[in-house]
Amino acid sequence: MPSEIIQCDVAGKKVLLNADTHLFRPTLTTTLLTEHLQDQNVENRTILDLGCGIGPIAIGLAMAGAAHVYATDIMPQACERALANARLNHVADKISFLAGNLFEPVQGLKFDMIVDDVSGVAEDVARLSSWFPPGVPSGGEDGTTHTIEILREARDYLKPRGHLLFPVLSLSRRARILEVARQVYGDRLMLVTSKRIPFNLRLKDNMPRLEELRSAGLIEFDQIRSRPFWTLEIYRAGAV
Repeated sequence: MPSEIIQCDVAGKKVLLNADTHLFRPTLTTTLLTEHLQDQNVENRTILDLGCGIGPIAIGLAMAGAAHVYATDIMPQACERALANARLNHVADKISFLAGNLFEPVQGLKFDMIVDDVSGVAEDVARLSSWFPPGVPSGGEDGTTHTIEILREARDYLKPRGHLLFPVLSLSRRARILEVARQVYGDRLMLVTSKRIPFNLRLKDNMPRLEELRSAGLIEFDQIRSRPFWTLEIYRAGAV
């Protein structure tokens, strides 16, 4: 596979990654999640990284002192590359990379923190944008499929006083995701940060289709002086 060495910052640590064009690499969502992780005390914590991709979050958390990180991804080849990247950063002994759908590989385990970087983008947006290599699953027609499943199941995998960190993109049916989040977590749900992001060229080139998706209620975006923007939010949900 064509590959290149890239670097990203996670929890205050510089992580080297051997990336390739066929696997999901860090995105703006990953960046905003990891900016928040710099403010978290992860030392001696047991953490789950959902949708680990090529491993940036899991590796950064291990480098920052986590006791152990479990990292799952539905694509076995992503887990293989993530393990190689963990070795590159000398933390392979602190991470278990497990291929499987969401929580399936960690049945029966409990975590101090769960970090969700699983796709939350509507199918058409995923394919029209430049973010998703062919074969990488999207979040379903309206981008809610995986996030809602995670919200409903995460409580069973959190230790007392543990928490879930998850993104909500307006390029999905955002209102539905937040409705479920409030139903499940009530006043233990908190908005951590929010960022408005201008459309890239690929999205701008497909404005007619994106406007159709917005009219159908599948996505949301704003236009300021004719410039289109989507919104990325990071939420924290606490265990009971």
